[in-house]
Amino acid sequence: MYNKDKMKKNQEAYMFRKDIPKFLIENKNSVVYIGSSNKNIDIYFENLIDQNEIDLIELSNIQEEDDYYKVNYQLLESLKSNKKLIILTSLEGLLTEYSLNSDILTLTLGTGITRKSLIELLEKNGYKKNYLVEKRMEFSVRGDIVDIFPLNGENPIRIEYFGDEIDRITYFSIFDQKSFEKISRINMYINKNNLLKIDFIKLLEKLKENRVCDIYLENSEILNYKLEEAIVRERDKEQQIRELYEKIERVSKKIDVIKSEGDTERVKSLNKKDGIKYENISQIREGDYIIHENYGVGIYLGIQEIDGKDYLAIRYADEDRLFVPIEGLNKIERFLVSTGKTPELYNLGRRGFKRRREKLEEDMLKFAKEIVEIQARRALRTGYKFSPDTVWQEEFEEKFPYIETRDQKNAIKDVKRDMESSKVMDRIVCGDVGYGKTEVAIRAAFKCVMDGKQVLIVAPTTVLAQQHYDRFVERYEDYPITLELLSRLSGDKEQKEIIKKVENGSVDIVIGTHRVLSGDLKFKNLGLIIVDEEQKFGVKDKEKLKKMKNNVDMLTLTATPIPRTLNYALLGIRDISVIETAPEGRVPVETSFINDNKKDIRESIMKEIAREGQVFYIFNRVKRIEDKLNDLKKILPKFVTIDYIHGKMTPKNIKEKLKKFQDGDIDILLSTTIIENGIDIENANTILIEGIDKLGLSQVYQLRGRVGRGKRKGYCYLIVDKEKKLGKKASERKETLKDIGEFGGGFKLSLEDMRIRGAGEILGDKQHGALETFGYNLYTKLLQEEIAKVKGDYKEDFETKIILKEDSYIPRDYIEGDERLIIYRRLVDTRDLEKLSEIKAELIDRFGELPKEVVSLLRYLEIKILAKDLKIEEIVEKDEEYFLKFNNDYVNFEKLMKLIEEKKARYSQKEGGLYYFEDILKFLYWYKGDDDLNEKV
Repeated sequence: MYNKDKMKKNQEAYMFRKDIPKFLIENKNSVVYIGSSNKNIDIYFENLIDQNEIDLIELSNIQEEDDYYKVNYQLLESLKSNKKLIILTSLEGLLTEYSLNSDILTLTLGTGITRKSLIELLEKNGYKKNYLVEKRMEFSVRGDIVDIFPLNGENPIRIEYFGDEIDRITYFSIFDQKSFEKISRINMYINKNNLLKIDFIKLLEKLKENRVCDIYLENSEILNYKLEEAIVRERDKEQQIRELYEKIERVSKKIDVIKSEGDTERVKSLNKKDGIKYENISQIREGDYIIHENYGVGIYLGIQEIDGKDYLAIRYADEDRLFVPIEGLNKIERFLVSTGKTPELYNLGRRGFKRRREKLEEDMLKFAKEIVEIQARRALRTGYKFSPDTVWQEEFEEKFPYIETRDQKNAIKDVKRDMESSKVMDRIVCGDVGYGKTEVAIRAAFKCVMDGKQVLIVAPTTVLAQQHYDRFVERYEDYPITLELLSRLSGDKEQKEIIKKVENGSVDIVIGTHRVLSGDLKFKNLGLIIVDEEQKFGVKDKEKLKKMKNNVDMLTLTATPIPRTLNYALLGIRDISVIETAPEGRVPVETSFINDNKKDIRESIMKEIAREGQVFYIFNRVKRIEDKLNDLKKILPKFVTIDYIHGKMTPKNIKEKLKKFQDGDIDILLSTTIIENGIDIENANTILIEGIDKLGLSQVYQLRGRVGRGKRKGYCYLIVDKEKKLGKKASERKETLKDIGEFGGGFKLSLEDMRIRGAGEILGDKQHGALETFGYNLYTKLLQEEIAKVKGDYKEDFETKIILKEDSYIPRDYIEGDERLIIYRRLVDTRDLEKLSEIKAELIDRFGELPKEVVSLLRYLEIKILAKDLKIEEIVEKDEEYFLKFNNDYVNFEKLMKLIEEKKARYSQKEGGLYYFEDILKFLYWYKGDDDLNEKV
């Protein structure tokens, strides 16, 4: 048995070095490289991934069944190839068995298996049928289209049939379900064939049959130690594991990897995948309370077809029914408000809701005037106008080691635009944990310093302040920028020295906690204040910040803004930029509920330990935390190290234990919610949370954000006692976390948290009644209208009344379930023809050839967009004629008559309108001045 303490001590010597990938490429032979840690392997893989002349396979982190089959089939493909092969494997990959055969299905354009036979084959081999394909071994059937996510390959495939022949094959994205690359042929592994499995030695023999293959063993001393830990976990296989490892040792060349200066260079990935976004929590589902802006709160019953059109059915009081045409979707919102009581349903045909709305609109108008005054006062404030980007700024930003996401770029542009204007910036950047908010702040601070001004960065905890300091120092290391960290951890003498330097201007950026708000910190030339997680500061601290900022630009970073902050942003009192796009390569955190028992808790923890990861365990009771520590020690193996932290410990003690956790000396960190902000440890990818009934929704969400911050899949286990019934609010939190999806919903989650907690705190009692009546979505919409009226900017939305005879709707057998309403919402919200054309192409791609009813629906919407643009009030189809009624304030009848005469078209005037005998769509394009009619119609 190897000495663990000795190994811990020696591990510092065995770090990766940047020349290993170069060494692997320059080796003329194929290579099997057995790494001493998953982290090393990940780094080597990242630096080799763009080498097109080699086959590269990574056999680490393969605990997930999906990952196992993906790499297994990569191995099967490599056996057929003569290209140079590099396999990077961990001990875990070494001890895994692999399958050497599987049935391959070849799909080729114009030939191949029939649609019916393909579906039967998928079902026979265990593929699960889903309406939308998102995971491996799922398939979907929609008309002539079959979507499949096979066991091999990075992306799912879309097969479109014409009769019994394959007419189209494409890859498509699980993120937006759209096709992105056409292919003519694909080999698909159809099953998991587990009948014949071989160990790694036999796999090596197969690999060597058609290539020369070198085997390297990295840091054998560490690997021997890891072997002993693996045996502890799987005692029943000890002999088998030892024999396998000894055989591999005999055929391997030993290589010791030591830390080199500069470590490894990080490769800036060019893969620009957008991440999955959360489902909009405002998405309406059957049974939800909704609110119609003219009729009030009702219960949504689903979509019903009436006379060739689709309508949303809504139930009101006394079983009254309202049928709203699909184009009226923009008048309906999901009813988000306090859950303390059941919303009041009104009767249709009575004036109850209308009277209530009229009364509340008077109060809203008064409040709108207050808001406009606040906005006007803000507009009058003038601040410093920062210079455009310098060459240094451009060079600095180019060194960012990742590809910026679309939303991140937009947030950076927003901040720079604010800083370069004469108005005082007051912008909130809202984005999920790990979505790149800090980089926005880093660039803003750099811009400020380039103009000779100072920056103050305020964080709610010493841990978060320290993390920001470390990150800023790392990013600014090549530039003459002076940074200081000011917190209560600093000694009195050190604090006084920092304060003196800030006052005389020799410090460019000061980062600190509440300590910076003590009143003794004076700036020579403050230009920017950055506040992280504003909701964590108390009322007094916020007042101090308000006094400090005066005419200084302010940038606020948050994952889940508090309702008041969110509301100010939505009402235009503060500006907001939302980062919803996940970073490239981010894998969604899987959230699940486990029972509060030893077996489930142990399994969840050991699953992470087995893949060399670390675990957070949240237990938010300081008095009992040591008892919990002992409980966990009893159910876990002795080699698993565990320690705890909580808010009543000294900051120094907390810092020391966090450093140990970060260095890998602690496997499990038992903690209160103190780690909610500022802990960024890429190797910690499992979190267990006890007592979700005592935590706020945004708290659980923030805690979950501690894991899955790198490219490794993260797991969040919410522990529930099946014997103990959850309260109503806790149950709602559970349902919300289940429904809200996998990625990026901090901003929307704040709305949902507000719905659960109640809306009273948002704007005070003054507006509470309006919120209770209208719900948050409609309330905000109506208030925005009142604000526009006060400013004189309000223009009533011009609507064209259109009555056409054709059936125009989405048939249920074309698009099913919730997806149908999502598509309807997107179509109704579309305001331009280009976007409508994009949705049309997407529908054909995802669901197949358009049924005549959908063609009519798109034609109807095209007419509606054009008619609205041309200010045509009414279009009615009668027999084979169309009656058009123009708005006299907009139409120039003299010009219109001249156009008609030029085209020699037949018409007759009647009551300010026209009877016109050509195709209506053709006429509208012609009237708009678009002569290229054949292309359009």
